[in-house]
Amino acid sequence: MPANDGFLDQLPKELRAEVEKISKLLPEALPIFELVYQDGQNNGNSKRKALKTDVSGKLNDSNVIFELKDISCLSPVRKKLNMTISLDADFKPIIVFNKNNIAELIIKDLKDSVNYAVFLPFSEKKNLLYLYMRYQNPDGTNPDPVLLTMNKEVVLKQFKDASKVPPEATDFSECMEYMRKQAILTGFRISDPFSNSNGPPAFHVECHRGTKEGTLYFLPDHIIFGFKKPILTFDSNDIESITYSSITRLTFNVTLITKNQDKYEFSMIDQSEYAHIDEYVKRKQVKDKSMSDELKAKTTAKSQQAGEQSALKEATQQLKEQSSIKDIPLDSDDEEEDGNFEEGSSSDRSDEDSDSEDEHRDAEHDADDDNSEEDQQAQDQFEGPQDIPLIIDEDEEENDSDIIEADEDSGVEYH
Repeated sequence: MPANDGFLDQLPKELRAEVEKISKLLPEALPIFELVYQDGQNNGNSKRKALKTDVSGKLNDSNVIFELKDISCLSPVRKKLNMTISLDADFKPIIVFNKNNIAELIIKDLKDSVNYAVFLPFSEKKNLLYLYMRYQNPDGTNPDPVLLTMNKEVVLKQFKDASKVPPEATDFSECMEYMRKQAILTGFRISDPFSNSNGPPAFHVECHRGTKEGTLYFLPDHIIFGFKKPILTFDSNDIESITYSSITRLTFNVTLITKNQDKYEFSMIDQSEYAHIDEYVKRKQVKDKSMSDELKAKTTAKSQQAGEQSALKEATQQLKEQSSIKDIPLDSDDEEEDGNFEEGSSSDRSDEDSDSEDEHRDAEHDADDDNSEEDQQAQDQFEGPQDIPLIIDEDEEENDSDIIEADEDSGVEYH
């Protein structure tokens, strides 16, 4: 199956199971399913949102409980919107996202539809804050979550102007507290794990999922990765096990495995965050399968393969060294070669004798002959040692052997 199957995470479980079943039989079908999904995302957003919200006309200002104006919305759409908590025609609380008082998205039945809402810190800028909400449609489908970015100074000013907080308020926490109270009154809760001191502290780490860089939030009951689509949200109780891999001096990878055996890998996490993550998973009683038989088998196979490659490199190097040794001229102790060398020396002397005889015939005086003979004798004396054969006295060898045996039987021990 292709690696680019992230769109499967956005499908309902039953539909995803059917797509995976077909893709196993026909692997070439998976890219087609992805194209259909992307086409629906790109071309059907407006129509789909209109069907979900079922809103027409303008909002009644008298029904507005409170409002956040010009909030940057990152999901499900990227644009500036107003967020209001208000009452519908039946005087039931609803959340409305609108532009110019025209509703673009409505969440109804807040008590049943909003599964989780939380304030999250903006990792790069202290003056910004996320508001994250996960909800469910009446038909049971899970749409893209709502993600808003709030500028603390701007929102604080709005709340002061609307008399939602005291005029002298300077701490944004008062705005957060007001929104939390309004949410409770309308049927859902907004958690604030990074400000609430009760229980173990929440934390977040920077990491990658594939090529996407994002933030992984470890919350009391949830784990969230964002905030580039797809945004991933896990209930802590749904995480069955965790593995650590690709551990280096600076970073490591974490893979979360759900009870459905779905695996989600997050990479390039700073080593300084290991203790926090390890403490979190132990507190949640999540199994650490980093040393499971399956992973150890993979590690052993890799080590064996690396060992085989190392042995192959070593053998290749030895062959290269032997090849270079053949080219080095060495003195030979072969007796036959020594014999050839002696024969060559005798031939050289014969040539020199012939030259000496020619000189003798051409000489006019006996003194020249005497000088030539003296030269020949001197030459023979110079070359003579090359003609002396190496003679080994067998009796001496036996005597030497007896001496060695005597030493071995002497009974002296050396320590």
